[in-house]
Amino acid sequence: MKKYLLLFLCSIFFIISSCSDNEENTESKTPVTVHQIGKGDLVGTYVPQQNMVITTTAQWSALLSNLDAFNNISGGFTETNIDFNQYMIIAVFDDVYSNGGHSIDIMTVDENLQNIVVDVEKLLTGNVTTVVTQPYHIVKVQITTKPVLFQ
Repeated sequence: MKKYLLLFLCSIFFIISSCSDNEENTESKTPVTVHQIGKGDLVGTYVPQQNMVITTTAQWSALLSNLDAFNNISGGFTETNIDFNQYMIIAVFDDVYSNGGHSIDIMTVDENLQNIVVDVEKLLTGNVTTVVTQPYHIVKVQITTKPVLFQ
C-alpha cells in the first residue's frame, strides 16, 4: 500500500511541475509595431558597440550629433523629429569591421508581461569590400515603462 501511495504522490508532483513549466513556456508575447528610422553602415564616424534605448530628446540629439560629426548620417533617416511622449528609440550598433558587407538587424520586438524583448541578429557576415564599416539599425516603438532586453 505504501508503494502505491508513494507512486501516486510522485505522479501528482510530476503533473504539477510539468504544468508550471508549460505555463512559463507558453507565456503570452505580443509583437510590437516597429518603425524603421535608419539602417546601414557608419563610415568615418564610429560609436562604441552597444544596444541603446533612447527615451528623451536630449539623448536623441546627442546621438544625432555624434553620428553627424563627420558625415550626414541622419540625412538618410526616415525621420529625426521624434515625439518622446509617444515613442522611444531602439538603436543597435555592431563592432567596427575592417571590411564591408556586415549587418546588424533588429528582427522582432515583442512585449510580454514583464518586459520588451528585442531580437537582434547579424544576417550579413562581411568580406565584401575593403572599407572600414560599422553596421547599425535604429527603430522607433511605442513608449513603455517595461525594461528592454536584447537577445
